[in-house]
Amino acid sequence: MSGHDLFSAALRAIDAGRGAAIAAVIGAHGSTPRHLGARMVVADDGEQWGTVGGGKIEQLVARAAREVAQGSAPRVVRQHLVRDLAMCCGGSMEVVLTPAAPSREVLATIAGRAEPHVLVTPIDGGPLAVRPPRDGDPRAHHPVVDGEALVERLGAVERAIVFGLGHVAQSLGPLLANLGFTVIVCDDGETGATTVRPAWAAELVESFDVAEVERLLGGFSREDYVLIVTRDHAIDQKLLEGLISRDELGYLGMIGSRGKVGRFKKRLEARGLIDGPAGEARWARLRAPIGLDLGAETPEEIAVAIAAELVARRRRGVSTPGDWAYTKEPA
Repeated sequence: MSGHDLFSAALRAIDAGRGAAIAAVIGAHGSTPRHLGARMVVADDGEQWGTVGGGKIEQLVARAAREVAQGSAPRVVRQHLVRDLAMCCGGSMEVVLTPAAPSREVLATIAGRAEPHVLVTPIDGGPLAVRPPRDGDPRAHHPVVDGEALVERLGAVERAIVFGLGHVAQSLGPLLANLGFTVIVCDDGETGATTVRPAWAAELVESFDVAEVERLLGGFSREDYVLIVTRDHAIDQKLLEGLISRDELGYLGMIGSRGKVGRFKKRLEARGLIDGPAGEARWARLRAPIGLDLGAETPEEIAVAIAAELVARRRRGVSTPGDWAYTKEPA
């Protein structure tokens, strides 16, 4: 469940006359199931949205949060997962429990705001605050504890710009939408795929022309993940030729076998599109074949592999699986 949905759930609970508390991870040390900024909302009747990691730590936090939702004072839950809860993770966590009602106006602001903003969560359980971004703020998905508050950048959701609306895209789109990406799908419509905009797509662009797509979307940015997954190798190559030099893109990936990727590289070299150190760096930035190497074959499996790679990119700053150790990318 995305952060936006969590805050909306808290707002709905308040407006329905229910008590609610917001649990936010403000400390995570060693091996833990969730990290800074992970949240869940718990209502006074025990209904909850989101997760702070599951298992005994979540059970304990949910019970305490329900008490706060019922009127108890804000508090911080501090637990060593092995020593206190006999969990095998090995780390420790601190979770602040904030009554939702005093932050009602802030929740309403967050629920209706798409532009970038910064959420400030006092670690003593005080009301939430929201402010415009400023220099030195953390980047999205990498909150920090600054003094007496958890500070995190929200809004400006990453866009997944998917070229092609075939089998892979039909499986991939819902996954990315559920992961919080704003999914924009582009296709020329020759196969009839664009007759109806998919429910998971925020926008449908009937074009494979890079310049036209860029114009319609108001330009590309570092928040854009561009995926080339069309039905036709010739279309893929034309798209790659138009996108390989767009250094402003946050991510560029293309589906295909290693043989196809190798042939495309030779053709781009012949056209002078990846010459010199800058061209070599652009080619190295391309993720092709796209997706983590899971041995995927079916469209559904390939979609999972691609979604997993985008999560790795979002959380670690690299498109490789790495290990399960938590590594925080510098702000």
